[in-house]
Amino acid sequence: MNKVFKFSLLLIILLVACGKAKSPTGGPQDKEALKIISIFPDNYASISDKKIEITFNKEVDKRSAQNAFRFYPPLESFDIISDDREISLVINEELLKNRNYYLTISNLLKDTRNNSLDSNTTYTFSNGKLQDSRLFGQVIYAKDEDKAEDKKLILLDQDSVTVFIKTFSGHNYDIDGLEYRPYILRSFIDKNNNGRYDIEKEPYFEKYIDSLKTSKSDIVLAYVDTSRVLTQRASALNNQLVEVSLSEDLASWDSLSIINPADSSSLSFSHAFSQEDKFFIITSLQDTLDYRLAIFNLLDNNNNLTPVSRINFKGSSHIDTLNFKILDSFPANGSTVNESFPEIYVKFDKIVMGQDIKASLKENETNKLIDFDIIESKTFSAKFKPQNKLKSFNSYTFTISSESKDFLGNNLDQDFQINFMVTGNNQ
Repeated sequence: MNKVFKFSLLLIILLVACGKAKSPTGGPQDKEALKIISIFPDNYASISDKKIEITFNKEVDKRSAQNAFRFYPPLESFDIISDDREISLVINEELLKNRNYYLTISNLLKDTRNNSLDSNTTYTFSNGKLQDSRLFGQVIYAKDEDKAEDKKLILLDQDSVTVFIKTFSGHNYDIDGLEYRPYILRSFIDKNNNGRYDIEKEPYFEKYIDSLKTSKSDIVLAYVDTSRVLTQRASALNNQLVEVSLSEDLASWDSLSIINPADSSSLSFSHAFSQEDKFFIITSLQDTLDYRLAIFNLLDNNNNLTPVSRINFKGSSHIDTLNFKILDSFPANGSTVNESFPEIYVKFDKIVMGQDIKASLKENETNKLIDFDIIESKTFSAKFKPQNKLKSFNSYTFTISSESKDFLGNNLDQDFQINFMVTGNNQ
């Protein structure tokens, strides 16, 4: 009887336990992205109190938060305090006065169900007065199929340190709340979604922009060709002139920067130009330092684009004080010309700006001065053309005075003259 009682009691316990068992868990899996609901202080506000509070739509995974927050200018010490759906950032160091601070929250941040933040997000704050420079422009595509794609936009400082990264759509971009300083603007389409730019597979753009001088710059997303033009060698010919050798002739370029990597300072330049496979830059006074040159969006004669080519060179202390010379000219001295509007070509051995050329054109029979224009000035050469018809069977003298100067202020070694006669073919 006792055995029967024990067996019955065990059976009752099992039945009761089965009656209370919960149904297996089920329902739809949580796939909703993590989103930012609010942030305090607001975007563009001051963070002089050195604390930022962020609220999300769901509980945040504490481990993912450790690498998801980034400040520019970089901050070495700040605490990340996580509490359910809220995160507080507490800054433990002194902030730079009157600087903008950019907080980027990356999609490395996840909720407790492993859902990532919906997108990289950047907020702009200030410590002191907010600087509000702006960069904007259109997006121009090499292929129509790229128009519907999302674009990555990366803003870097002149030392190539990332300020922030964002994703945008559409055919225009607009960035405000920037500091008044030089930037490198970079953009590409991540077609295979691997988080990086793949050369020769994805369209790309990069440009050096000084926000003190300009605010509008179009983004031209172009594909790189394997035969693109590259910088091969750079050298300082004197303390204000840099010569760059290129892999092929250069048709056009967009912008350039010269940085001293030791302290991130810029070496300014007043003029830059290409001549076939050479590139020349007139700089401010150089120091005998190592400089880093970057030339952006180089285009060759076959429309192959190089988004950026970088090369190092050593600054020079050499001062050029030699007079410049004329190497060649056309027409030759003592010759005749058929045209009534003849073009006069002169080639120099140094860089000479059009405004520094002191020249005259005289009708010999009357000593009358003839007005003319500088129709082309390629710095190592220049072309001149009279404004009015020259008279047939008259002789003329074109003179470049020794008062003319090269870009360094060195004079022409001596007066240069071309005497020529216009024939009767009055075209």
